[in-house]
Amino acid sequence: MRKLLAILLVSISFIAYSNADILEDSVLTPEIRTITLNSFSAEENSAVFDVEVYNPNAFKLPVRELYGDIHLNQYDVADVEASSKKSLAAHSTQIYTVPINVDLDSLMNAAAGVMIQGSAKYSFKGYMMTPVGEMPISEEGELSAEQILAFLNAMLPAQ
Repeated sequence: MRKLLAILLVSISFIAYSNADILEDSVLTPEIRTITLNSFSAEENSAVFDVEVYNPNAFKLPVRELYGDIHLNQYDVADVEASSKKSLAAHSTQIYTVPINVDLDSLMNAAAGVMIQGSAKYSFKGYMMTPVGEMPISEEGELSAEQILAFLNAMLPAQ
């Protein structure tokens, strides 16, 4: 009788683990569609971005936290840490407003490199915390000199 009970308990534990693997493998990672600068404050070393995120899953996905690092020309210029009570609706795109703290020294070093190279490579690597676990997200690309000049023009006060 004890052997039968032990075999039954072991079998049940394998079923639970295999179902967890199926659930985790069936959840698709959300995609970052666009990132738009909303505001920037040099005095407060902060910026606010609107991040458009697409949920490719057939079910809503609650997002509890977002964290990661933003790099510009290999410099770690900002850390992201935000919490949320929103859920990504199934097969839809939603905009999250994400505040970040900027390391101005690193940003200035990256900006100097931009002026020399004429372009800037950027990347975001981080994680979204959801009820099904930690989901990696990333975005990378390159800004042209024209985009950088337009950004600087928008950030400088009008004279």
